Order: sequence, then structure tokens, then C-alpha cells
Amino acid sequence: MTSTPNHTLLLSTDYGKSSKELIEFVGELRSLGAHIDLELPRIVVIGNQSAGKSSLVEAISGISVPRDAGTCTRCPMECRLAYVPSEWSCQIKIRWEYDEKDKRYEEVSEVDFGALLTDKAKVEPMLRRAQAAVLNPHVLKDDFVDMSDEKLRAPKIAGRKPLLFSRNVVCVELAGPDLVDLSFVDLPGIVQNADAEIVKLVEDLVTSYIQGTSLILVTLPMSDDIENQKAARLAKLADPQGLRTIGVMTKPDMLTAGATKARSLWLEVLEGRRHPLRHGYYCTRQPDDDERTRGITTAEARAAESAFFQNTTPWCESTHRDRFGTTYLVQNISSLLTQIIRESLPVLIDQVATQLESCNAQLAKLPPAITTEPTAYVVELVTEFSTELAQSVRGSPTNTALVQSTRRIYGSFKHAIRSSAPPFVPYKDATHAPRDISEYVRVDAQDRSAGKKSFGNIMYLEDIREHISASITRELPGNVPYAAKESLLQSFQQSWESTASSSFDAVQEAFQHTLSKQIKKYFERYGNLMAIVKPLVSELVRQCAERTALQMRTVLQLETSPFTQNNHYLSECRDKWLAKYKDARAGESAAERVNPAPSAPAHPVPFTFASTASKTGEKETKTVKANNNPTKKAATPKARQAKQQVQPQKDSSSSSDSSSDDEDEDEDEAQPVTQAGMKSSKAAHTFSFLPAATTRPAAPSMDGNEKQTLIRETLANLTKLGYHGLGEVDLGKLNPPDIYEEELQVMAEVRAYFQVAYKRVIDYIPLSIDHHFLYAFSVEVQRLLFERLGLGTVDAARRCSSYIAEDPTIVSTRDELTAKKKRLESVQRALFNFGLQ
Repeated sequence: MTSTPNHTLLLSTDYGKSSKELIEFVGELRSLGAHIDLELPRIVVIGNQSAGKSSLVEAISGISVPRDAGTCTRCPMECRLAYVPSEWSCQIKIRWEYDEKDKRYEEVSEVDFGALLTDKAKVEPMLRRAQAAVLNPHVLKDDFVDMSDEKLRAPKIAGRKPLLFSRNVVCVELAGPDLVDLSFVDLPGIVQNADAEIVKLVEDLVTSYIQGTSLILVTLPMSDDIENQKAARLAKLADPQGLRTIGVMTKPDMLTAGATKARSLWLEVLEGRRHPLRHGYYCTRQPDDDERTRGITTAEARAAESAFFQNTTPWCESTHRDRFGTTYLVQNISSLLTQIIRESLPVLIDQVATQLESCNAQLAKLPPAITTEPTAYVVELVTEFSTELAQSVRGSPTNTALVQSTRRIYGSFKHAIRSSAPPFVPYKDATHAPRDISEYVRVDAQDRSAGKKSFGNIMYLEDIREHISASITRELPGNVPYAAKESLLQSFQQSWESTASSSFDAVQEAFQHTLSKQIKKYFERYGNLMAIVKPLVSELVRQCAERTALQMRTVLQLETSPFTQNNHYLSECRDKWLAKYKDARAGESAAERVNPAPSAPAHPVPFTFASTASKTGEKETKTVKANNNPTKKAATPKARQAKQQVQPQKDSSSSSDSSSDDEDEDEDEAQPVTQAGMKSSKAAHTFSFLPAATTRPAAPSMDGNEKQTLIRETLANLTKLGYHGLGEVDLGKLNPPDIYEEELQVMAEVRAYFQVAYKRVIDYIPLSIDHHFLYAFSVEVQRLLFERLGLGTVDAARRCSSYIAEDPTIVSTRDELTAKKKRLESVQRALFNFGLQ
């Protein structure tokens, strides 16, 4: 055998210094808890019980470890060896990673256990006490430092039984001139003939340590076949390719002289012909019980080991001389560990950076921890919730969604109400009406679909006449019953309540969507607070909705009694629609106009500028003649334009009450509406309205200049006669009375009042919803929450503490991530300080 390498010479080289620094640095990282998040290089020693593992550990470390009663086998022991030229020393520490319920602490702590030892004889008793402290976490560790052996062996300490096993680690830091820089973990021996619970606990502990990148140092007693050893099987499962496993054959002196075959098989294993491993196998021989009893020294043990392999076959005949002896094992695994550490540190830097980034990203997704006083925190939370909700209701540059939704809903409501306008068509019946009746039934000038709609329940002049006749009771001749007009007025309001209700439902839905988002934003993370706030808010929504519905019904109820003081606007609208209807009548065929009733009209009216003329037979004859005049025709658009050019300027106040809806309508934009197939009906139909065209008389055939000259002369002569302020439109009143004059008047009056009523409704219903529902809720919600949450009471602090108690899962996750971030940042600083940036 070759001589033992000179440790001093080895460690004086740059490589040796680098090896020492690297191994110590990994130990520092482990004390920071880096091994929790990162795969730190380490050597793990495993083996079956009584496999010679403890003897191997003693041979490598140079200290005695507890052997009796299985004390050492119940927690891991991490040995850190370091060469120093000064005298030998030992410091025992405990690394606390788990509580007594086996839950990991947020921070890893490594504390000294006892004072620094300089006498090797004191190490083994101190290790017993340290391991007892690990197995009894309910007792202060300092109580074990001077505890007697008798108390240590007691079945209970401080009234409780010790743990069966612990994952907290007893750390042994050794320094001396006879040591090589090395670090390894000694795990409990794998037992098979014990309680199933203990067997599983040990196997789970061993399995957890040998995963990842750990070097597995498995002790293999040569007294048993390798195939029968549980430790070898566990190593094979964790490292199927044998890339991280190092086999250490022990107890070669236990093979009897006649066990030739067994020696041959083990030699094949050692030389890699059976069960090959990347890092191979080593064979060691440790002192037996008699030698330990005599107090054999480390130097004597190594000399005896060397002599054994030099003089015993087949070991002395093997060409793999560097595979025999503890010294070669320690040297090689130290070099291997150093190499692995050197290769892994750059990788660790990247892993730390990646994990820190991931940790920060996960923390960013979690709500921050509450550091404010509970009452102040809840008050601020409720205030911010109420303020943002109020901004959503009233609208702000950053909160527009709800207001825009309600504007669209109110716009649809306005369109629906306008569509309920009385569907009056100023023709005798459907057979006498032109194909295009769009100007009477379309919603407005922008209603492009008018030509595609099918309008039912259109009321023609005969329908109105029948309706008036059916309503007559004790009226004097020439008077239209008020009931006839009132029923027509009420008929177009029948759909208003359902339309208003549908619009309110749509507003509530939009508001509930906004409200739910705000509640989730501010209260979702606080389950207790959410459970109180949500029902309170729902109840307030219900109350505001009931008040709003009542207000809406009141507004609509007011409209059931026809009333207005807006006389000017009503009169103007009536005149416009009457002119529009008469304009249509002026263009009818003669056939309709020459077939009056055989007797005199029931309601004769004097013919003046101010009132309707009486319908005498003579004037009817004149009307027939006028209408049979081949030169008389319906006014054309050109004629209407010319008429407007010569019309005198009206009083500026004449249209002050007119709405833009009426003024902006353009009849020419509407698509034709076909009346074919429509049936007369006395019921009102939903449709829109248009502004009236000016009334114009039927004009004889003449050119434009001639006509305008005649009109000016006529108006001038009327002025001389004392009729001042007349315009071209007033000349239309000179037309003979219409046989449907009464019906046209009713149509115009009802249609005009619709203009007045609908304009009130399309404003007051949205205003009722806004003020009694949306605004009222935004004003009341903060006061309600303050009151019902008891924020002004004596026990507000206690209440608020329970309100904002977070979900335990969130708290646990945040605490774990925070602890991990702190660990990683400490490890990152250590890596940078080590000079590996």
C-alpha cells in the first residue's frame, strides 16, 4: 500500500485553500436555510442498522458518537470537518428547521449547544444531550447542557415523552490538524425489525435526504449479500444510473477464512464488474469492540487498517490500491465534494435570482399585510369603497362605465316612449291613403327602418269618426266629447309603465354589475367583513329600488290626467299637426271630396279665419268644383319652398317652446311606408311623430313669379282691410271646410298633447331613477356601513380586528413567501460577497 497523503502539504496548495473555503461556504449557506430552496452539494451517509455506519463516521470525524439505546439514530447529524494547524476543537450546534408538529419554521436558526469543546472525551456525552434536546423541543435546550445521564434516560422529560424522530439537525463543527475539509450528514440507520411507524419514519427521512444532487455514501457490510441490503435498494431508487452513489464496503474482517466465494464476489463489486457505480466503491476496516474497549487511537486504527489490506487476500492482490482504507476514502470524497461545489455555485446564483423573481411575482399577487390599526383600516376601507362608488354613479374621468350604460338605457327609453305616439293617418281609410305613409308613422327623421316595418292599429279618419260617435253622450251639437279625446290620450300611455319598468331593470342590472366589482375589489380578501357588507348593501339596494319604483309610478300616474300650462307649445304643436294633416287632405283625389253625407253636417261651423266654416251644400258644391278644376293640383316641394320665401317674419316668441326633436325632423329622409294590407283600428299604435308642414292652399297652375306676385298682392290687400300680421300660411284657412274637419282637429289635439306629455316623461323617469336610486344609494351607503359595522362604538377595535381577519390560507402563503424571500436575499448577498458575481 502507498503511504498516507500529507494533509499539510495538500492543504497548503491553492487547491486546498479553495477546497476549504468552498466547503465552509456551503456550510454557511446551509445555516442560512439555503438548502430549503436550493439543492446544495452534500454527502449523505446511509446504511442499515449495524452496517458499520457509526464506525465509519467515527473514523472520518475522529470522534466517538452515541451508540447505545439508538439515541443517535433518531435525528440527523451533520459533521463539518475543517483542517486548521492549531489545536483540535469541537462546537456542537442545533439547527432548528421544524416545530414539534413537523411544520417548517419561517426562518432557520442555528444555535450553539454548550461551550466550545477541546477534549474529545466530552464530545460523545454532549452529543447525547444535544440529541435529547432535539427530541424534546418542549424543554429549553439550555436545560440539557448539564443534564445527568439518569435524567436523559428517563421515559419522560418535563412530563412528556420525547419524539420518536426529528428532522432538526445536530451539527458538529470539528477543526484540527488531523482533519480534511469535508462535510457530510449522518442519517439514522435503516431498521427492519421494528414498529411499522418507526420503519416508515426512518425510510421517509432517508429518502428525503438522498433526492436531488446529494452524493450518497452507502455503507455495505460484507457480512451480507449486497442484494439483500435495504440501504442499497433505496440508493438505487434515488439514483438508478449510479451517478451519485459511492459504495463503502465495511466489516471485511467479518468474512471467515472459508468465505472465499464471498470475498471473490465483493472484489468484483469493488473493481466495478458487478453493480458498477460512476464513483466506484471503497473498502474500509474499522476497530472491533475489543479494540475500542482498549482505547485504540485514530493513528493506530489507520495503521491496523492498512496492515489488514496489505496482508489479506484477495485485497492485497487487487490493482485498485487507492480503493482500500479510510484515508483514501476521505481524500477522494473531499475532492469530489469540492469539485461538485465549485461547479454548482454559478448555477446556484442563477437559481437564486430566478426564485427571487418568482417569489416577488407571487407576493405581488397577494394583498399586502395589514399594518394599520384595525378601526382606522376599516374606516379607510369603507370610505374608499363609498367614494369610488359615488364616482361611478356621478361619473369621473376614470369611472365612466356606469354612466355610459345608463345613458344608453335612457336613450332606448326615450326612443320607446316616442314610438308610442298616436298612429294617426289623415286619410279616409287605408284604401284612400297613399303607399308612402312614413311621415305619419315613423319614429323620427332618422328612423331608416320605417319602410320595412309593418304598422298595425293605424287610425284613419273614419276610425276617428267612429270613435267620436261611440263616445257621444249628452253633448250639444258641434262638440266632441271630452271622453273621446281622453281615451285617445290614455291609449298611447298604456305601454309607458312597462317600458319604464324595463328601463329601470336595465339600470339596476348595470348598477349591480358595478357594485359587485367594487365589493369584490375592497372586501373579497376579508371573509368576515364581506359576510356583513354584502347583505347590508343588498338590503339598501332593495330599499332604494322600492322607493324609485314608487316615484316612477307617481310620475306616470300624474300623466293619466291630461294637464299642461305649456299652452304656447301645445297650441303650436296642434297647429303644426293640423296643418300637416290638412296639407295631406288638400292633395286628395276629388272622388273623396265630392261624396259628403246626404244630409247637412251634424256640426255646422262658421267659416272665418278664426274658426271652421259651416258645411253648407252650396259651399260643398264650390269645393267640388274647385277640386274638379284640372288646373288645381297638390302643392309641390317647389311651391312649398316658394311659399316659405314670401311668408312674413313670425314673432320670435312663436316657437320658443318648441323642442329640437320637432325642429330637426326631416320628412324627406324617411323611407316609404306601404299601407297595403293594413286594417283600420280604433286602438293607438306605437309609432313616432314628425313636425307639421305648413298649411298651403291649392294653387292654380302658374309659374313661380306669377304666384308670388299674386300672394304679395293678396296679403297687402288684407292688410289694408285691417287683417294685420298674416302670412302665406294663413291663406290656407281660406280653403273650404273639410268633411273630416272635426276628426282632423281631434287628431291634431291628441297628437300635440302627446308631444307635451312624452317630453315630461322621458326626463322625469330617468331623473327619478338617478335621484331616488343611484344618487340615494351612493349617499346612504357609507352612513349605513359605518352604523351597522359599529365603527363608532366602544368595542370598534375588537369588531374591526375580527372583520379584517384574513383567510388563513392567504396569511400562510404570504408568510411562507416572505420568509422564502428573506432567505433567498440572504443567500444572494452571501454568494455575491463570496466573489462569484
